[in-house]
Amino acid sequence: MDERASARSLSGPLTEAGRVTAEYTAPWNSAPAPELPLAAKPNNARARHAREEAARGMRLMRDGRHALAIEWLKRSAKLDPGIAAVQYELGVACAAVGRLPEAMDALRQAISIDPQLGQAHLKLGTIFDLLGRELEAQAAYQAGLRLAPSEHWAHVRLAEIHLANGRRDAAEAAFLAAAANAVPPHSGLYAACAAFVQKRAEAESLLRALIADHPDFAAAHVMLGQVLAEAGWFDEAGRSIERALSLEPEMVGAWSKLATIRKVHTGDSALLERMNAGLQRPDLMPWERQALHFALGKCHDDLGDYPLAIRHFDAANAIRGSRARFDREQWADHISGILGSTPPGFLERRDDLGVADATPILIVGMPRSGTTLVEQILSSHPDVAAGGELDFWGQRHLAGLVVFDATADARSVHHLARDYLATLRAISPDVARVTDKMPFNFLLLGLIRQVFPRAIVVHCRRHPIDTCLSIFTTELMTRYEFAADRGDLAFVYRHYLRLMAHWRSVLPPTGFVEVDYEALVADPERCIPQLVTGCGLDWNDACLMPHRNPGMVGTASLWQARQPIYRTSIERWRCYEPWLGELSDLLADAR
Repeated sequence: MDERASARSLSGPLTEAGRVTAEYTAPWNSAPAPELPLAAKPNNARARHAREEAARGMRLMRDGRHALAIEWLKRSAKLDPGIAAVQYELGVACAAVGRLPEAMDALRQAISIDPQLGQAHLKLGTIFDLLGRELEAQAAYQAGLRLAPSEHWAHVRLAEIHLANGRRDAAEAAFLAAAANAVPPHSGLYAACAAFVQKRAEAESLLRALIADHPDFAAAHVMLGQVLAEAGWFDEAGRSIERALSLEPEMVGAWSKLATIRKVHTGDSALLERMNAGLQRPDLMPWERQALHFALGKCHDDLGDYPLAIRHFDAANAIRGSRARFDREQWADHISGILGSTPPGFLERRDDLGVADATPILIVGMPRSGTTLVEQILSSHPDVAAGGELDFWGQRHLAGLVVFDATADARSVHHLARDYLATLRAISPDVARVTDKMPFNFLLLGLIRQVFPRAIVVHCRRHPIDTCLSIFTTELMTRYEFAADRGDLAFVYRHYLRLMAHWRSVLPPTGFVEVDYEALVADPERCIPQLVTGCGLDWNDACLMPHRNPGMVGTASLWQARQPIYRTSIERWRCYEPWLGELSDLLADAR
């Protein structure tokens, strides 16, 4: 598959969902299928007839006449169902005309005949993507790339899936594999993506050099816009994205990015028209359509048209929720398991396990509860660096690590502490403290305080409905299975409250700081000094001006984080009161 075959392979930026918007049309629409052998010499009339029918079908495929090719390929498959090439071509033809279930069946049949047919695995992965079945898509892409590693577009899509699920190291490796297998300018873009995953600032120089060599490469301009937006340079980011749109007017990722890096006003009707027109395109992948609905919802929220905004948010969440079903029973059992393993006094069972280092500041809470604002405040202090949402604890599958009883292995725990500190020091080797604002580290506070008894925990709290509504209306960096359903959100929130009440009762109050978002934005001059002092830091006036923090912001709050502290998000839920559904039950939990 040549560069044109990966058309739209990366014409959009890394989005707030943490992935690249892979605006590629299905590969079967952009290039002919590879030449595949039919079979050895046919040894009877039926086999010869099957080969003749297949050859005619494949000629029609080469001419782009997929619907007609299907009939000839089906005839061949009926005469001889054991020819992998025929089943493969039939799958490609069916997919090209939108007959996805038939395409899936044919490609699976091709793989069962010839498991080494890498292209069949890759095409099957794209069909799973079109159907929103991301886990199956990932497995198919991985199988296909083991056999056909030069298909860089599949490495890119695999990187996106890894990012959406918080696997940053795997995403970086996939982008580098894409760069190694692509030709300029795509190879340079993928290399910039790899840099962007881990250290965003390094991507800017790569992108500027790439644009200098290839000034008409629209995807590089959009990617540069994303980097600039995360650094807070929104005007320049907007100009970069507009340049991309002047080169490629139909780039869905660029439209939605423009909507999310600034406030939308009534004068933006042309942008809204283009985005709405984009929704009518039949070739959109599910995540592209989801991103457009979230962006349009945000636009209409900016304009105060809440009925239309919620329609788009509901449409986006219908797509988001189709990928996986949230298991409430499993979630409740998980919380109960944490409670059972950390009874009062559990920290004293093995007080020899912890390390004395006080570098970590863990900022936890539900997503959209003010964690980004708190990190911006603290990292404005010269002694604190922002680590962002680190996936260290979650990636080590800590459920299997026993640290609370006599069988705990002190050496392995100390190695764990060493690795975490190395992660923090890589972010900034010279400061006293480094933040880690992965919200769901609240699930692991017992373990983290066992390993780092001097670590600071900052718990961010916000009105329950505002919190859940913000999750529902935002395309988040990390994918949460509960985010798309109001009832699931309320269920998770109540169990979160249950667990945080437990931590208050069993963890030492020293080093456990709680911040109420509403109080923080209403009276920052009073609350911010209390926060800074609670983290064991001397006062610094820069903490009162977090919007001037020069650090990168890599979450969905990247635009909001650059604004002076504002109060307009307080009781935002009242704008959506007619559509709250099960979220209204959380009013009883409001403080």
